[in-house]
Amino acid sequence: MMRPATMIRNACLRNFSQSLRVGSAFLKSGDFCRYTSQAAASLQQDCEPSAYSDDESADHMDWDNLGFGLTPADYMYTMKCSNDYFEKGRLSRYGKIELSPSSGVLNYGQGLFEGMKAYRKEDGQLVLFRPDQNAIRLQTGAERMCMPSPSIDQFIDAVKQTALANKRWVPPPGKGSLYIRPLLVGSGPILGLAPAPEYTFLVFASPVGNYFKVAAFSHETYSGFEF
Repeated sequence: MMRPATMIRNACLRNFSQSLRVGSAFLKSGDFCRYTSQAAASLQQDCEPSAYSDDESADHMDWDNLGFGLTPADYMYTMKCSNDYFEKGRLSRYGKIELSPSSGVLNYGQGLFEGMKAYRKEDGQLVLFRPDQNAIRLQTGAERMCMPSPSIDQFIDAVKQTALANKRWVPPPGKGSLYIRPLLVGSGPILGLAPAPEYTFLVFASPVGNYFKVAAFSHETYSGFEF
């Protein structure tokens, strides 16, 4: 028997080449250069201060022994979509969400996830590395699975708000990072091969250390912004 995720993929196969053209258009557009130049800019810029941001530090954390595992940060970001329109998102305390037993993601695997990190600099500022590329990859995957997706601006704003609201969970420089996990799922009820009537875009975060602790796996890299 064909798996639900495979059935959806086959049903959307005709959109595959179109999705590649969409991604290529972004790469050639002026927006790509603009976002790339801003990728290492401080998260404090162009983002309204969050009412949810806690001033207290996470002094109880043993940053020197921080592994790569789930330690849920305080807040998550949620944005709903229906009729191809994403409503204004909001921050809330990290917690459980409700899903219908007949939701698209549970029955047909209609869901995507991304992964990125926020780092703390020596001066205390927080930085992200090329978040626009995560947004483009999410859009490409969503197109293939017949799902609407947030715009690049909406994606980056959601990630920034999540990072700022959980800034006390960003490890000190050299001790790790704040892992940020955006999700896009078919949350509306559906029976049969068809797009879900509602979608949920959700972002949560967790402080993490290096994936590998053994020095043999470490590798030094250099990143520049000159082309």
